[in-house]
Amino acid sequence: MPESLQTIEMNFAEARRQAQELEQIAGNLNTLVNGTFQPCLRGIAAGWKGENAQVFCKKGAVVGEQIARSASDLRLVAETIRQMAENTYRAEKKICEIAAGRTY
Repeated sequence: MPESLQTIEMNFAEARRQAQELEQIAGNLNTLVNGTFQPCLRGIAAGWKGENAQVFCKKGAVVGEQIARSASDLRLVAETIRQMAENTYRAEKKICEIAAGRTY
């Protein structure tokens, strides 16, 4: 396989790896929010009463929503990377095929 095709394959594999890494980070964020953060806020709300507790828990809920939104955004970025990598991969392979078929 010519080096240019090897490079195309390596770049495509790297883009897919990076998209997978973003998916894992998004999953970790969701696990953090749902498995640790939200139960912690519920525990604080159960044990701490008063106006300050309500303000704190409301701010905590906003932070939790922002983290969940970030996880969703990361998934969208990962999917975009996959789509762009696939399009680029196909286009570059087609260019190599055309170049290989040329005679001068």
